[in-house]
Amino acid sequence: MKIEFRTKIYLGVALLMFSTAVLAESCETILAALKEERHLTQIKQAVDKQNTEYRDGPNITLSVNCALGKPNVYVLWDGPNPDQQFYELLGRVGVLVSSRSAADVVKFSKQCRQQAIEDSGEIATVEDKGLAIECQAFAREGGGTSISLFAE
Repeated sequence: MKIEFRTKIYLGVALLMFSTAVLAESCETILAALKEERHLTQIKQAVDKQNTEYRDGPNITLSVNCALGKPNVYVLWDGPNPDQQFYELLGRVGVLVSSRSAADVVKFSKQCRQQAIEDSGEIATVEDKGLAIECQAFAREGGGTSISLFAE
């Protein structure tokens, strides 16, 4: 019984180590790609690299979260109406976390933002094969848009 218990413990530890290595590789690939983005500047990174934050000018903040299995990306626009650069960035990072094309990510992000603007709660969700988008958008107090991209 003691040997069986130890075997299960060792197997569990091995699986945990393997799953963490797979997670790290996926996140490392995304973080490496974001380093190549010429307008992004890394401003924060947790010691364990589970959360990394970037800035792109005065209006765009991008965060990568690697803590929940598949990495997800959160992009914030501080202002009334996001510009084309915001949506292009969403497209480029969207292909890193999902199987969808940049054009699809942009299309669904714009759709999600429009739904949020029209919703009294200022929140919307768009899901399609390989991609989930959650967003909040509002026009009050100078406006703002936040879009989270998740692989499904």
